[in-house]
Amino acid sequence: MLAALSTPAIMNHSPEYEKMVQSQSLNPYQSVSSETEMQSGNRLITVTLDQLRPYEGNPRRTKNPAYEEIKASIKSRGLDHSPNITQRPGDSFYTILDGGNTRLQALNELFKETKDLRFWSIECVFKPWQGEADDINSQLNILIGHLAENDVRGELSFIEKALGIREVKKLYEQKYGEYFSHRKLSEKLGENGYPISYSLIAKMEQCLTYLYPHIPNVLLNGMGKHQIEKLLTIRRNAQLSWEKHSEDHPTNKDFDVVWMHSLTGFDEEPTEFVINDFQDQLIGHITEAFSYQIPYETFKFEIDLAEQKLKKLAEKQPEILQRTQDSESRIKEAISQQVEQSQRNITRHEQKKLAQSELPQVKEQDDEIIPSMMTYQTTSSGISSVPDSDNGDSLPHLGISETDFSSAVIQHFNDLGFTPGVNPEKQRQEEAALNGLEFANCGKQPVTNIWKIYPNRKHKMEAYSLVLDIAEEVGLGQFVEHVQHDPIDYSYRMRPLDGEEYSEFTLFVYHLLTTLATEPQLSPQADLLNLDYLIGNTMSDLMLVRLFRLIRLHRYINAQHIGGQNA
Repeated sequence: MLAALSTPAIMNHSPEYEKMVQSQSLNPYQSVSSETEMQSGNRLITVTLDQLRPYEGNPRRTKNPAYEEIKASIKSRGLDHSPNITQRPGDSFYTILDGGNTRLQALNELFKETKDLRFWSIECVFKPWQGEADDINSQLNILIGHLAENDVRGELSFIEKALGIREVKKLYEQKYGEYFSHRKLSEKLGENGYPISYSLIAKMEQCLTYLYPHIPNVLLNGMGKHQIEKLLTIRRNAQLSWEKHSEDHPTNKDFDVVWMHSLTGFDEEPTEFVINDFQDQLIGHITEAFSYQIPYETFKFEIDLAEQKLKKLAEKQPEILQRTQDSESRIKEAISQQVEQSQRNITRHEQKKLAQSELPQVKEQDDEIIPSMMTYQTTSSGISSVPDSDNGDSLPHLGISETDFSSAVIQHFNDLGFTPGVNPEKQRQEEAALNGLEFANCGKQPVTNIWKIYPNRKHKMEAYSLVLDIAEEVGLGQFVEHVQHDPIDYSYRMRPLDGEEYSEFTLFVYHLLTTLATEPQLSPQADLLNLDYLIGNTMSDLMLVRLFRLIRLHRYINAQHIGGQNA
């Protein structure tokens, strides 16, 4: 007991506290007590840990990433910034007012670990609670105070800040009895000392609506603003693509449900979340929702962030090339003007030379001057001899040819079977017409070229879609099994037939599709594959083309697999 009484409170080195102590020392007639009254209504107060509670509405939902550093600092040097505290009417304890919950947690742990009484009591600045216990103004003040304090320290994650802003919005609407738009909320927060743009508030609301219900753990794990913006962009691209294709290919699926199913599974392992993996799964689920009537590549081209970036670059390419050519023209013109000026200087110099009386001396000067004047002439053929222009319209490197500049972009699109800036549907029609396959440019997987392989496409997805088209033509669609892998690669195998009787041709198609399965399974006996069907009239031209394309894909997939094993 004596030790407790003799142990001083942990020192408070905060500027506000020091200022108040200095104010007290300047007024020797002011009564000295543990609770010194100040003109502002604030008081210096010493409290023990059992009298202090964290703010229950603290925006922080997770442990402060700098917690261990804060704890070590308090242990070694005490509190540099003690928390401001308040007390609701009717409460027997004090509450953290505007940031300091992490420091309070560290003090409690330090006292439990060390039993050192210097951590048991701390000197704080007490600020009176305004109004009744449930007064909205005081609730707003304490919540905004916590947001501002954490914002200054950069401690809150994006989702924690968004959840805090949402609570502030509710309190404002309760206080004023009206709806607060993003812009109005931004203005009101600015008036109350927490400036934030309305566009950022809009992104926070989108995050809370479209992401937080499905991946709360991923977001609370610390996902940053940049990644959240990427996910919201993927959603916008996906919804636009969905609405576009729904006009010609109605589906009974709901986009929001597909989005939810695609996203929710990733919340089980929040530390393993990868945007590209989610994006691929979403595109696959959308393709499936449209019953594979629209190829995977079409949705990838319209949704994938990398594809959109390359598409925009391709669209800007003519403008960039034109700016490059304009810059080169301006520099060449500048060089030409400099050469003409040099030639005029040389001409004037020669005229002056003829007027000189000391011809030998002039000749000697000519030998020194003329070569330096002719420097422009000898370098005018090379643009690199002229300093780069500071004009904002010029490009950093001016010797770029059109082929060099666009080769990477064009190659990427070629490997997908697309041309930058041209609608994929139109490109398929043109390729099909060029190869005499207009009749095969239909179904879940249109065939526009039997032999051509595009490296960047998902070949097992293409094979799976072809198998569905072929199987459905002979009534075997229900026997095509999509084998689930992680990540999804759209491997397939054929389920066993039921007890019904099927024609010889239908059995031939079934056994052939079993042989070409991309998921290993027992192949049928060779005598079950009557190849006469390939040259007879029983098989339609459309099925024949699809089978040829499927065989080509099967050979390519196997070759890639063997190549990967031998690598």
